[in-house]
Amino acid sequence: MEPYFLPGTLLQGPVELTNCDREPIHIPATIQPHGCLLVVRVSDRVIVSASENVDEWLATSVPDCLGQRIEQFDARLGELVDSITPIREGKRVRQTFQLRHRNVVASAHQCGDLYLIEFEQAHDETDSVGAELIGQLFAGLEGKRLEDVYQSTIEIIREFTGFDRVMLYRFHEDDHGSVIAEAKREDQEAFLGLHYPAGDIPIPARKLYELNWIRLLADVNVDAVSMCPPMVSTDGDQVSPKPINMSYAQLRAISPIHLEYLRNMNVGASMSISILNGDRLWGLIACHHRGAKLLSPVQRDVCELAGSLLSTYLSSRRQEDLLAQRVAIGESIAKHISKLASQDDFQQAIIEAAPWLVDLLNADGLAFRQGAHVACWGSTPDEEQTAELAIRLDEQGDDNIFLTDCIADWFPQAADYQATTAGMLAIRLGRRQAGELLFFRGPYSSTIQWAGDPAKNEADESGRLSPRKSFAKFTEEVDGRSRPWTPTDREAAGTLQSTLNSVVVEQAARVHRINEELRQLNADLDAFAYAASHDLKEPLRGINHYLYLLEQGPQDDSTYQRGMVGLKRLVGRMSELLDGLLRFSRVGRQDLQWETFELQDAFSQACDILFSGRAPDGVEIRVSSPQTIVGDFACVREILMNLISNAIKYNDRDEKWIEVGQVEYLDSPFKDCSEYGNNVIYVRDNGIGIDERYRDQVFEIFRRLHQHNQYGGGSGAGLTIVRRIVERHGGKVVVQPGRSESGKQEGTTFFVGWEPGL
Repeated sequence: MEPYFLPGTLLQGPVELTNCDREPIHIPATIQPHGCLLVVRVSDRVIVSASENVDEWLATSVPDCLGQRIEQFDARLGELVDSITPIREGKRVRQTFQLRHRNVVASAHQCGDLYLIEFEQAHDETDSVGAELIGQLFAGLEGKRLEDVYQSTIEIIREFTGFDRVMLYRFHEDDHGSVIAEAKREDQEAFLGLHYPAGDIPIPARKLYELNWIRLLADVNVDAVSMCPPMVSTDGDQVSPKPINMSYAQLRAISPIHLEYLRNMNVGASMSISILNGDRLWGLIACHHRGAKLLSPVQRDVCELAGSLLSTYLSSRRQEDLLAQRVAIGESIAKHISKLASQDDFQQAIIEAAPWLVDLLNADGLAFRQGAHVACWGSTPDEEQTAELAIRLDEQGDDNIFLTDCIADWFPQAADYQATTAGMLAIRLGRRQAGELLFFRGPYSSTIQWAGDPAKNEADESGRLSPRKSFAKFTEEVDGRSRPWTPTDREAAGTLQSTLNSVVVEQAARVHRINEELRQLNADLDAFAYAASHDLKEPLRGINHYLYLLEQGPQDDSTYQRGMVGLKRLVGRMSELLDGLLRFSRVGRQDLQWETFELQDAFSQACDILFSGRAPDGVEIRVSSPQTIVGDFACVREILMNLISNAIKYNDRDEKWIEVGQVEYLDSPFKDCSEYGNNVIYVRDNGIGIDERYRDQVFEIFRRLHQHNQYGGGSGAGLTIVRRIVERHGGKVVVQPGRSESGKQEGTTFFVGWEPGL
């Protein structure tokens, strides 16, 4: 099976710097000449390809071995292949025996639908060679600083392997690498501390280093040996042969670009041992030799074990350090957070806590934005510039933590203040109204020593780009960047964000919502005052008029009877108004009980309350595509009751219908509110409709578009209550006109929606 991250097709044309990152180095169709290779199809165990030097190793020709079953070619090889079956892909099994008058080491592994059997020269070696090296490595780990561990490890490996130079090469966040430890011959130039661009090790090579602990190149100056045939059928179908996947093959030939790179460095042989952090490449132990150098399979196994040991040890040390850092971060936050949480003004609390917050993240200043308000402390951009950064962050998406050591690379306008502020780490707090906490670092001038100019590549007479030929120290001055944010900084930011969210931010958001509700209640009080002084005066004046008439005439004449009818009507009107006021006031006072429930249940209860289980004659009420809703069940039921009763009341057709349903936000007027999801309800009818001029006015308290005696009367508070309930949920309500098939306005649709679980 081909690893998903490796190029799957051969390059068209020669390999050069412009395309080496797409070179399929796992399917070179060639091997190094210090061994030979047989390829066996898994399905029928037939030899389908062999290296052209098979006669030198196995005393047989390529045509003679192709087409044979592996057990027919040699029974011992058949047994070796049998032992592969229970082992994971790429894992090698090995056996030493005499084959065709030659002592060989046969290594076999499976890759996809093929078995690959590699043959190398056997050497007389004792089992103690590996134990001695591992014992030395373990002794070199005890109670030492990491820098000393690095140095002792490569010195032991150099002594064991005999390479001229051994380096520990570590990858940085941007994938470029640097030499952090080195052991070499005295007459060699030092590479310690030099940096190498990421392009020196293309992505396909990095992925193969993650798959294989070790890779040996015995001689950069010899020609590779071709496979015959270079492409094989994995299922017996000769119509569509595929390249041989050598991802796990130790004899795999090396990219011509890399060979040229090594020759430019005056390297004759090399070996790399992978150092992994989990399943990611952390670094390499790079071994260089001026001439050709071949290590036996046993020696390579020992080096592979050394790489695995160092990887495990470094992972353990990193976990220890990370745990210690987490404890220190947690203690610092716990020491200060209670004081911050006890204050009512969250923004002021953040500014007062700024000294220990910036110390926590090794920053030079911070800013806090909540809504339109920005507060700064320490060395930061000004408030307007900080607000621009916060707006840009809002466009980034939903990442809760964002960091950069060069703001101007991410936001070009930041070049205006790059001389004072270069790096930023931003923390998004809460879900709404909670704000962003921005930490800033000033510029930090640094010097990077490169092994040669990383931007300089050579071109031959044909114009083909080739690896650089000079590795002389090249100094680069880096300005306009801050000190990089480390994994520890990100860890501290994550802990801080989690703590603020759980302890303070949600409280601050609640306070903000309470303030908004108080503001709305003040507005409601104004509406109550208007209602009491205006709407209630009308029936009072009428009552006063009818009382005057009654006082003037006898109780048995028609004037008295008309007065009594009028008084009853006006008293009923006052009762409706007062009921509306009472219901409206209750909506503003009650706490929301958030829960998830079926829209069908709220609809059914609303109909039961309105109609006692039976819809009025001539009215069809239906529910369409009901799903789950998140909100206050009683409030949603109240919304449906008001909208359904209005839909029936304001309809002069003989056959009336009302449809209640649920839609996605994209199918509603709330297309800019993706957070609503499918938490959108609609109520549609075929009634008299609402003129576009009055679509906002219908939500005003006691606002009626018709005479009091038309369409069954009413207080005019129903839609105001609907709006108030929706606003309490943090949502919106919109009314849209309906259209008949002829395009004429017909009926009305109300949409209500809000974000689930605010």
